[in-house]
Amino acid sequence: MENKILEKAKAFYFMVVAVMMYYFLNEYIDLGLHITYRHAFAVVLFFSAALLFLYKPNIARGFSAFKDACIYSIPLGVTTVVSLFIWFMETVDIGVISRGLSSSFIYANMLSFALAAGAMLYIFGRRGIWYNLVAILIANILMIVTVIAQNGLGNYLSEFVTLVITFADVTGDIIVQAEIHELAFCLGAYLIYMLFKPKKDIIYFILLALSLFCFLSAFKRIAMIAIAIALVLGYLLKFIARYNEKTAGRLVVFLSFVVIFLLICYVALIKAGAFELLEKAGINTSGRVEIYDAVDDFYEFSPSFLGNGIGFLTYQLNTFMKVGVASVHNDFLQHFIDLGFWGYIIWLVSMTVLRVGYFGRKGQVENAIIAFMLTVYLIIVSTTDNTMNYPLLTGVLAILMMGNGFEENVRRTETKLFGYISEANREEESDSLL
Repeated sequence: MENKILEKAKAFYFMVVAVMMYYFLNEYIDLGLHITYRHAFAVVLFFSAALLFLYKPNIARGFSAFKDACIYSIPLGVTTVVSLFIWFMETVDIGVISRGLSSSFIYANMLSFALAAGAMLYIFGRRGIWYNLVAILIANILMIVTVIAQNGLGNYLSEFVTLVITFADVTGDIIVQAEIHELAFCLGAYLIYMLFKPKKDIIYFILLALSLFCFLSAFKRIAMIAIAIALVLGYLLKFIARYNEKTAGRLVVFLSFVVIFLLICYVALIKAGAFELLEKAGINTSGRVEIYDAVDDFYEFSPSFLGNGIGFLTYQLNTFMKVGVASVHNDFLQHFIDLGFWGYIIWLVSMTVLRVGYFGRKGQVENAIIAFMLTVYLIIVSTTDNTMNYPLLTGVLAILMMGNGFEENVRRTETKLFGYISEANREEESDSLL
């Protein structure tokens, strides 16, 4: 009885911290440097799990969660090492280095949120995926309820219906208050996972319905396109895997290399003035032509272009340039300018091939497909938004990539480390979500 109470108290504690991580989107702690609440709560999740590990260690589970989080975060290591090389070659001032590193490690530290994802998996196992979704939904619904309380349920629902029917061509003053973009992108990733792996479970349908409602309240059209493309590719690969898993596994890796090639071409097209041609053809690029022209002098599309170091472009846009934006709203162009030609390619490999290969290792083709779909989703939404800088989305992608088949990986790790599977890790994966 006492153990059950302690387990429930532990679950309640981690859920509360997770909800606060997703709820406090803009607040920060001023310690000379601005530490966001969400970053602080991500760190709290990790250290809370670490303390429980020290009290009652599950070595295989802890090792698997920590290792997965570190592998997932390798792109952060790439941007750091490449930037240090650039700064060393250019002998820049220490202030430039400090500014660049703070942008990677203070505001949007990929490792912190991957470790928070690992903490949820360490505590709850694969069910941590669903506990994390519940935390997102509670935070998002609380925000929406606040908007409804201020404006009335009827007014909110009326604008919500108009938003959906017009495909966001008409957005009312009330519904715009519920456009929580970062959480919408997080829920978009969950919708991919849930629609790829549907369940006959009442809790699943409740979570799916709530996720759709919150997602549609923000109505990010680029996310809808990304979800559709990711699922089409995922279903195709899943169909192939039914007949030949080895072929499907190789195809996932091949497609990851294709994605890298396309993203290199994407920057080349921007440099060649493709967006100017779109404007001349009558296609509205939302001011991107002016932004890309303003940053054109900062880079060359050439193997000899070494880059400027992470954080360079953001600093230029915020300090010296008068283009009316704080970012280029294009994570790939930004990373190309910051990391250079070769650094950009290495970063792309770490974001795509490395993750797909690692999470799909040992013939885990379904895991590889899920990692690939989520990567495609992230890439598409990052072509028009700065979603690479959304730390909460980083954590969601991490828990979905790490969590699928988590128990199986734990058992494999324990067998490798100790030659047996302990009672704590012997339980088979349950179909129950929570």
